[in-house]
Amino acid sequence: MTYTCKFCGKVQKGSKVYPNELCQGCYKYFHDGGTINPLPSRGEIARDSRGFVVCHICGRAYKRLGSHIRESHGMTIAEYKEMFGLCSNSRTTEHEYSELMRRHAIENNMPEQLLAAGFNTRIKTGETRLRKGKQVRLQESLDKRKRKTR
Repeated sequence: MTYTCKFCGKVQKGSKVYPNELCQGCYKYFHDGGTINPLPSRGEIARDSRGFVVCHICGRAYKRLGSHIRESHGMTIAEYKEMFGLCSNSRTTEHEYSELMRRHAIENNMPEQLLAAGFNTRIKTGETRLRKGKQVRLQESLDKRKRKTR
């Protein structure tokens, strides 16, 4: 059996037909309390009444906008932010979700794990051949000058 979702227009194949002839994604979105919101202005992050971030393309709101953008609109969050004039460090997740992930990272010692994992990859003083065109730190330049004047 084949039918077209009445909301998003996606062609659906299979034996399961959701109420009102919606696809699974549209059915779940509206069943969970989702609404269609006015599209946000360019360069602005808008949130719905639940605190979810509103998509500039379709007006739906999600806890994690990045997943929706990738799965429904076929672009990366970086491309989306550039297209709609958003800062690269703009938050595109619900505040509570961001805080939950932050707490999980701290509880699982993520800061210490990142430091330990990066310890062996850090460039040591004097290993300028490993920089591959990167700027030398100011402190290293000063240290080098001190050594030459001695």
